[in-house]
Amino acid sequence: MAEIELDNLEELQDVQEEVQEEVQEVLETPDTSETPEPQEFVSDKEKLMRSLVGDDDDVDEMTVDSIRQMLDAAPRWFLSQWKLLLLCLAGIFLYITNGYQAQVEMMKETELEAELKDWRYRSITRVSELTLLCRQSQLEQKLREQGDSTLVPSKVAPYIIKK
Repeated sequence: MAEIELDNLEELQDVQEEVQEEVQEVLETPDTSETPEPQEFVSDKEKLMRSLVGDDDDVDEMTVDSIRQMLDAAPRWFLSQWKLLLLCLAGIFLYITNGYQAQVEMMKETELEAELKDWRYRSITRVSELTLLCRQSQLEQKLREQGDSTLVPSKVAPYIIKK
């Protein structure tokens, strides 16, 4: 069985060498006819190279008439697609407007937060000043300095009412 597989392998190698030789001959001979070459012997790389380098490209030269046709077709295309173009322009306009509006709102929010912080600090300062001025010892001292002696601290402890 191993001998049969070796014989098949040798036959396949012989066939492969013959095909490579035929491909080389086809590639080396100049192509004078318009008939296409057999595709069974041409590899994918060779097909790609021939499509890139080949003379069978359908490239028309730019003429004045072809340029006129293109310029005549452009306005017709724009006129047929005016609704889509209008929709795109409206979307772009809304996108830009929304971005500017968001920036303005963010700046306003930052400004209001800074103002709120300032007012909080002012409030804390006023509360601490008021607390300082409203202490009993501070009031008594001010009244003594002004010469008002009607207010005197009590010598009797406060009476606690129990429930």
